[in-house]
Amino acid sequence: MQLLDISNEGFNQMKIYGKSLRANIKAMEIFGEARHSVVQQLGIQNINDDDVFSPELRTKVFDAIAERYGEPALIATGFSNADQWWGVVQDIVKDQLAIKDNISKEKLYQNQNVTPFDGYPGVPLNRMCDILMMGWDYAIKNLIITDDKSYEAHAERIGDFESRLYLKIVGIYARHFVFTTAVLEYQLIQLFGKNWDFNLKLQSDDTKDDVHGCRFVYVVKFKKREGELDVDITLKDKKNKINEGLLQNVLQHSEAQRAKLEGLSSQLGKYVPPQIHEALFTGNYNTEIATQRKKLTIFFSDIVNFTSTSEGLQPEDLTKYLNEYFSEMTTIALDCGATIDKYIGDAMMVFFGDPQSRGERDDARACVEMALKMQQRMRELQNKWSNEGFSDPFQVRMGMNTGYCNVGNFGSDQRLTYTIIGGEVNVAQRLEANADPNGALMSYETYAHAQDIIQVEQRETIKMKGISREIKVFSIVGQKVLDKSILNKEKGKVTDSVKSGEASPDFTESV
Repeated sequence: MQLLDISNEGFNQMKIYGKSLRANIKAMEIFGEARHSVVQQLGIQNINDDDVFSPELRTKVFDAIAERYGEPALIATGFSNADQWWGVVQDIVKDQLAIKDNISKEKLYQNQNVTPFDGYPGVPLNRMCDILMMGWDYAIKNLIITDDKSYEAHAERIGDFESRLYLKIVGIYARHFVFTTAVLEYQLIQLFGKNWDFNLKLQSDDTKDDVHGCRFVYVVKFKKREGELDVDITLKDKKNKINEGLLQNVLQHSEAQRAKLEGLSSQLGKYVPPQIHEALFTGNYNTEIATQRKKLTIFFSDIVNFTSTSEGLQPEDLTKYLNEYFSEMTTIALDCGATIDKYIGDAMMVFFGDPQSRGERDDARACVEMALKMQQRMRELQNKWSNEGFSDPFQVRMGMNTGYCNVGNFGSDQRLTYTIIGGEVNVAQRLEANADPNGALMSYETYAHAQDIIQVEQRETIKMKGISREIKVFSIVGQKVLDKSILNKEKGKVTDSVKSGEASPDFTESV
């Protein structure tokens, strides 16, 4: 077969009617729901019979079918297309027999269940092939608009039991030959299958593409069969076999698409918070530009003197240590139920309370517990890095605050960011910036919910632009375990000594 690269050049000189496209698309109904994805991919909507289109659109239909589901899909489409048009072909055959062979139409039409050739065995094989190609010629010429007379179909006698079939079709190319083969096989079974076996073979050397389509050349050889076959059963068995092959390919494609989607989902999941990622892929998240006001606990952290520290490291070592730091901190954050908002250089911003919340108090406590675990892990990493030759291991400072923020989707129709904004976010960032190396500061609002698990010292209050209150600041000294009798009595309350900035005597350090 001679295959050509097809471009838009020349298509404007040839048009096809909408009824041709509609027939091809209707034949794809055997795909079930899978048909809609092909049609949607091509952007095909309402097509009227008398509309005219470029043959390129028909080509895209066949290419899309083959690309998605392979040759079995083209074969199934061909068989379905032939079944759809068989009534028209049968009428043409009957009309031609009546006109050229002096057989009355009344006699031809008296038994609709008998194919013309089976009903009138005196008609030569070659004559029936001629008439079959007349049906193709009628279809080809009535579905296109062109002055090119080469687009036609005819048969050529080779011998008493052998004919060569020529059919030049618009918008279908040599790479789609299994489609035309399937259509011909269906028609040959209908016409000859009761009494004759046949062998249909594409002549690859003579089959050639041009700009608008392809001239297909086939040779069909007949052999008389002993006994008769039931044509309906033969066609049914062949349809079932073809549809089984199609179903297998559709399922394989669906499985491949599912695996591809899972891979894409996994990759996208690294760019959005896991909670949002899961909600998106389960259809439980709205991507409209919308926000809500909620009380959250916000956490910031960054590396102290990161610029100067990084200048003393080789780029490869810097990448290694920074990635290890973020990986370890992220793992802890996710384990504690945090929503990771973003990484900003060497800084990390997370929050608790959306899209899932365990309640204001438990969200704040989870944040504090996360900070304690991060501090513990950083001590381990600093020791590890020192042993690896990192002379000045990263030191991290943290800040936490609880307050009302606007949370949701911010951005435009083209691109969205799920994040939080508001003055309370700035408070958390300011606390982090004022923390000691390896230290953590929190506001009173956060401390009030976690006072039974930490020992703190009160720092000097700070004022911030846009915040009407003074910010009481507490620095984590260590983790505490409260005596059970006091815990049951005081759980969830703020003691007077803490309110005044003094450490409670009921705590024992457990660092």
